[in-house]
Formats: sequence, C-alpha cells, structure tokens
Amino acid sequence: MKSKEVLAMIEYKEIKSISDSDLRPLYKSVGWVSYTDELSDLSILLTNCQLVYSAWHDEKLVGLIRTVGDGISIQYVQDLLVLPEYQKRGIGSRLLQQVIEQSQEIRQFVLITDGSEENKAAIEFYKQQGLKTFDESGLCGLWRVK
Repeated sequence: MKSKEVLAMIEYKEIKSISDSDLRPLYKSVGWVSYTDELSDLSILLTNCQLVYSAWHDEKLVGLIRTVGDGISIQYVQDLLVLPEYQKRGIGSRLLQQVIEQSQEIRQFVLITDGSEENKAAIEFYKQQGLKTFDESGLCGLWRVK
C-alpha cells in the first residue's frame, strides 16, 4: 500500500484510555525500554497527561503524542513516537501540530530530547516543525540526573 493511501486511512483521536496491549508494541518498536522494562501497565502513563493524541491505522496504534503541564503556563511534550514502518509519512508532524495548535495560549511550550549524534534526525524533524533549540533561543535547560 502506498504512503498516501495509508495516510488517508489514519484516524486521529484525542483519548487517554489506550490499553497497555496497544501501547507496549509502539514503545517497544522505537526502543524505549525504560518504559517497557519498568512498567507493567503503560496505560498509567496517560492518566495525568494534559493532552494525548493518537494515530490509528484500522485498530492498530501507530503513533502517539502526550504532554504534561498545567494548561496555562507550561506544556511539555513528554513523548512523541510513531511505529518505524509508519515514519516519514507525516503522522508525527500531524500529531505534533495538533498539540502545538492546542497550546497557542500557553506561555511555555517545551520539548527535550537526546542531543546525541544518533538523534540528529529527530532534532531536525522538530526544527522543521518550527521548534527552536535552547541554544538558539536564549533559554537554559536544567535537569536532575538520577
């Protein structure tokens, strides 16, 4: 099936009730083992999220974005993932744009990702979506190392 045909068949949903059996294959497919190895039920990840958008091909979860925040002063993109065989078809872009549109009135819109060489394509993807890196914007990112 051609990329455009599949894209036309994708259904986007704003729902938080997604089962572990739907989420686990998606997280495993992109190698996010810190989630899959540590949690027995991934659906708990969605419970307290501000926004959750998902992409479905028939009954198969093929993409997900979730944010945390207070809905007023900060919106933080926690996860954006698309099954590898569905990547580069505009699904991730559409999910991210839905969240950006919903967050227009929120003061800070933040996404933090791995800055390694292996993640360069992801960083370029985010830049293409209109996001700026901290070093381009005068912001400073700080975190606690566990």
